[in-house]
Amino acid sequence: MRSRFNFQHVLSIFIPVSLILLALLAPLQVRGQEEQVLVIAISGDVETLDPPFSRFQRSNEVNYNIYDQFFRYGWHDTGQGYSITDIDVIEGAAVESWEWSEDQLSIVLHIREGTKFAKTGREVTADDFIYWFERAYGTQSGTEWNCLTANIRSMDQVKKTGDYEVTINFSAPSPWFFYLFRDQSQAPMDAIEAQAHAESDDPWATRWLAKNDVGSGEFYVESWEPGVEMVLRANPDYWDGPAFFDQVILRIVPSSADRALLLQQGEVDIARDLSADELSFLREAEGVKVLSVPTRNQMILGFNVQKAPFDNKLVRQALTYAVPYEDILNGVFKGNGLIPEGPIPVQGQLHDSSLWPYSFDLDKARQLLTEAGYANGFEFTLDIAQGDPTVEQIAILLKDAFSQIGVDMTINRQPSAVFAEQLGTLEHQAWMRDLLWYVDDPGYTGVLFFRTEAVANWMGYSNPELDAVIDELAATLDPERKAELAQEYQRILIDDAPVLYAAEMPFEIAMREDIQGYVQLPDNLLWYYPLYRE
Repeated sequence: MRSRFNFQHVLSIFIPVSLILLALLAPLQVRGQEEQVLVIAISGDVETLDPPFSRFQRSNEVNYNIYDQFFRYGWHDTGQGYSITDIDVIEGAAVESWEWSEDQLSIVLHIREGTKFAKTGREVTADDFIYWFERAYGTQSGTEWNCLTANIRSMDQVKKTGDYEVTINFSAPSPWFFYLFRDQSQAPMDAIEAQAHAESDDPWATRWLAKNDVGSGEFYVESWEPGVEMVLRANPDYWDGPAFFDQVILRIVPSSADRALLLQQGEVDIARDLSADELSFLREAEGVKVLSVPTRNQMILGFNVQKAPFDNKLVRQALTYAVPYEDILNGVFKGNGLIPEGPIPVQGQLHDSSLWPYSFDLDKARQLLTEAGYANGFEFTLDIAQGDPTVEQIAILLKDAFSQIGVDMTINRQPSAVFAEQLGTLEHQAWMRDLLWYVDDPGYTGVLFFRTEAVANWMGYSNPELDAVIDELAATLDPERKAELAQEYQRILIDDAPVLYAAEMPFEIAMREDIQGYVQLPDNLLWYYPLYRE
């Protein structure tokens, strides 16, 4: 006799088994839904969230990632584990498209419709762009300098010509407009939210905006515990799609050795501001990779030329002859990078090595000190920002070399905010930091750095002959004339020596092997948006 099919019995077996399978699969489902988190170990706190007032690399980096700049550079894969930006390719960001007038004296900006501010959900409109320009001129801040340098001299030259349209009229052709307006500070902010926090003694809400973000970028600030960490969250409505990482945690780890160790152990995904020795160690660590990207960026030591002994150019020239160039290249950068040969980087388009007379020559340095009246040497203080082991390593090598010509240099490590503030007020006797060549044009660097009234003229340097050269460099579009002017630019700065050039640096960054998508920006800021975990 055939037995009957017992459906209830099968169910009694299937249901428990299915529950077991579901129980086993449940963690996989949860893991699949877990947020992707990128943890970055940084050396110190983010100084400010108000882009026009940021003179700090960490703040600039955060602002680049939480605000949506007018434009951005295109980029391409190098085939070496990273991509690099192409400054000749301009792409729209907050501005979707644009139209130049035939005479290049006017541009119409078409704002990307449907873009929203991450925290308030308000749509970005022409009113927010107009507020950005008003705030730039009203605060007389870094954004105003960008406007003036772009030959946008006043608000009269900026008009709202539609709900999503702004027209800019230039007082002269503006060859650097796109370079300036892809800067991390050039991004619309929520005008309604910002104005809601204005006060009678602070009409531009600078106090509130220093601690709060009102951008439309790829991320926004979710939480901030000063001295501990800042947490960014991906903007789900970003116009180019949400980032791979749902959260980016910027964890403050003051010790570079600890940052390297945490990376090696897999506790963090990226470690910033590591020394060359730590980077060399991590190159051999399992699960870690170190990217080394050639740049035009220079490490410079700036002299306050308004204070003795650096008011004497012979003294400045003497110390330039006392720089141990090869020791710095090999000892600090392990042979990566280049020995500097002038004010324009070796890889810069208008560089001329034949103009550079300096080398490591202690006898020549002593001779110049004697001519300057300092045969027995002198003492001075070099101020540097805390938390940058590369700067500190170079400073130590310079201190040793200078001591061999009778010059006693004291290294004074300052909190980055104090260091930056004193740069602006010319309180340093001497200082050291990097000079970022994110525009390959000496006219741009001259306007920014070496012109008498330059915003970053932290040397107090002035040479009317150079000012005239820089002004013409900034205005001419003739390549032959530009090359002639670049020769003069180099000749004057080499002779005056308001800064000495210690090295031309690669940009090196250590991260876990599974982090992909790195794009090298010209200003060495880390762009979180294209990163992903393999």
